[in-house]
Amino acid sequence: MKHIVKEDTNLLDVIMAMYKGISRPTAKQILAYSDILVNGKSIKKSAILALKEGDQIDLTKRDKDAKTPKIGDYTRSISIVYEDDHLIIAIKPAGLITSKDRTQPSIIAFHKILEDHLAKREGKPERIWSVHRLDKEVEGLVLFAKSEEIQNTIKENWSNVTKKYLALTEAKPAQESGTIENWLMDSYKQKVVSFKKEVENSRFAKTEYQFLETIGAFHLLEVKLHTGRKNQIRIHLSEMGCPIVGDYKYGASDTFKRQIRLAAYQLQFDHPVSGKALSFEYRPHKKFFNPIEGDEKYKFNLRH
Repeated sequence: MKHIVKEDTNLLDVIMAMYKGISRPTAKQILAYSDILVNGKSIKKSAILALKEGDQIDLTKRDKDAKTPKIGDYTRSISIVYEDDHLIIAIKPAGLITSKDRTQPSIIAFHKILEDHLAKREGKPERIWSVHRLDKEVEGLVLFAKSEEIQNTIKENWSNVTKKYLALTEAKPAQESGTIENWLMDSYKQKVVSFKKEVENSRFAKTEYQFLETIGAFHLLEVKLHTGRKNQIRIHLSEMGCPIVGDYKYGASDTFKRQIRLAAYQLQFDHPVSGKALSFEYRPHKKFFNPIEGDEKYKFNLRH
């Protein structure tokens, strides 16, 4: 399998680009069970091996363990937070899209991975319906419905659902708390742009934030969504001078190119059938708060 490196990066990220939708552990497995040439020369395989734009990669898999990952390869790491006859809440890892993308049908979606997991567990086909989405590089709580009727009920009352995120940013906001309101619109460059006033095809967006603490060189914010527009948190924090670590698309340093340090960590809503108040919280792994691995000064201790 051949691949031309499109930007300066490392070997592991190149493998993830070659096999779109796979996780880092799967990419490491492919690395371990493959013969790799860089510009025609054998190299000492290392996940952090630096590669430059224009480098040619030739990858040959040596055995079945290095096959292109299938949906079933992901099911071992499924983490379900809550499930009943009507709902299921699970943790979506960074690196997977939430639901099938018609523009990229070959990419594995977390939605289908979860369906496959349920089908294997129950011994029969299972179907679930997406209620909302997280960006590909965002991790955390995702809510699915077990029927289209329940999906519609939740969507109709989505404004009543409390949705909070943790964002690790490169800068501390000038004001420790505040609300950002403007209008957002997709641009031709696949980025979202904002406007102070409503323009044609724009949609109103409202984000509330609260500074929590400084962690080494970074800053942790709790973010509450009042609307759910594409890339809303990412562009709002970027525009106030606090880009999210890893989000170089919206102004962050490109030192950390893979995961955007944004996590959907809290969901609160009334059950669509019983009316019971439900509240769920997800705590990201310590590596989420520690982009510079092994550096003691970035150790994280979240205080509530």
